[in-house]
Amino acid sequence: MSDLTEYIKNRFGVGEDIFLQAIKISPSSRGYIMGAISELFLADYLKKKGFEVLRIKEKPKGGNNAKSSEARGDFYIRPAGSKDDKWLVIESKGLKSNSEFRGDKLNSPDKLFRFLKAIVSLNKNKTRTYDNGLRSYKRIKAFWQSKNRGKSFPKFNWNKGFPGPIASDLSKIWSSENDLKKWVNSLPVELFTEAAYRKVEGAIAILETHQPSTRVAPITGLKQAAPLVSDFNIMAVDLFLRTGKHEFVFMNSTEISHSPTSPEHLYQNYIIDILVKDKKEALVINRPWYRDIADCIKTTSPQYRLIDKSQLDNREVEPM
Repeated sequence: MSDLTEYIKNRFGVGEDIFLQAIKISPSSRGYIMGAISELFLADYLKKKGFEVLRIKEKPKGGNNAKSSEARGDFYIRPAGSKDDKWLVIESKGLKSNSEFRGDKLNSPDKLFRFLKAIVSLNKNKTRTYDNGLRSYKRIKAFWQSKNRGKSFPKFNWNKGFPGPIASDLSKIWSSENDLKKWVNSLPVELFTEAAYRKVEGAIAILETHQPSTRVAPITGLKQAAPLVSDFNIMAVDLFLRTGKHEFVFMNSTEISHSPTSPEHLYQNYIIDILVKDKKEALVINRPWYRDIADCIKTTSPQYRLIDKSQLDNREVEPM
């Protein structure tokens, strides 16, 4: 009996055939397993990059209320051999699996055209993106201050060079709006199906983060279904669901655009890149995303934190 077969039998009381069926019919179980696999690959990557890596408990003793606000990630890291007891908190995430087909949003040429037209427009007019975000921020700020006299609302910290949640740049793929429409209408109908998108064989593939976690902002008290900027220093995103490889990109939570309506929150979703059938099939990673964590740290200078040892998960994990 193999170690896997024995583990499944002892842990779940079934054979491999039933275990496999259960995984196939349960997207949530596949998601948990994929998340655990991503963490293993990320820890291995970080160690090879010369970092000391300590795992953070998923659920400390005492439940979610015992989770430190300074350690809402998956790992503490610092350069190996460092004498300074300051660490970075790294959050590991995967990609949203249904970005292209949830709600049938890209299941026809017309829908795809409208989506890509909007993306291209945002790419070509960053000033408008920045101004729209600032306008939303000012509206919420004014309302909040009217209810909280004498209190300070957090600053608007978007970078004008890469404003908003979309980092993918498709502005040079089509020469005009008519060129885009012609390309969309030339595509076979099977490229707009959920089956094609699930196999990453559809008209486009969207590399979009997925981080739904309801948090309350400590200064403003605003509640959103997204992490706080302060929850971690760096997010690492495993691109496997779109590239077929466990490769990571990184962002600093204080550099990427925060929610315009709650500056203590991040967006729930960010678009890292978009692959386009026969037009753009290689990844292009733009700031505020980085292919190498060392580049991310060097460029963005994240603020190291004191370690909270009560949050450490000391279980041993075999090296890969």
